[in-house]
Amino acid sequence: MNPTATLYTRSRAARIAAARIIRTRIGAALDTFLNRALRARGLVTISQVLADLGADADLVRRYASHAGKKVKAAYLAAHGREPVQVWKVVTGRPRQVLAYNPTEPVIRDGLAAYQRTAHLVAT
Repeated sequence: MNPTATLYTRSRAARIAAARIIRTRIGAALDTFLNRALRARGLVTISQVLADLGADADLVRRYASHAGKKVKAAYLAAHGREPVQVWKVVTGRPRQVLAYNPTEPVIRDGLAAYQRTAHLVAT
């Protein structure tokens, strides 16, 4: 009789879970790095502005993109050029988003122009 060796092979679910953990750790490290770089340049994104104004996470997730379009339109009208684009991790993936000087008055104008975020800047 020949003894047979049993080889352990991870199941597909275990391989997928391991890959997800690695992607999450890399994404978190990349997010930390990109946020530090953004702060070092003295810029903010619309998501950060909404969070600073007291919007809950659900409102930021749902309306930051649409509010950003209104702020971009206000910025284009005021300056005649596009705002700065920076990399940011959004829903686990790096994406380019627009960033603004935090003292820029067009941020408030753009947020006021969008009905879902107007209540945050009405005060």
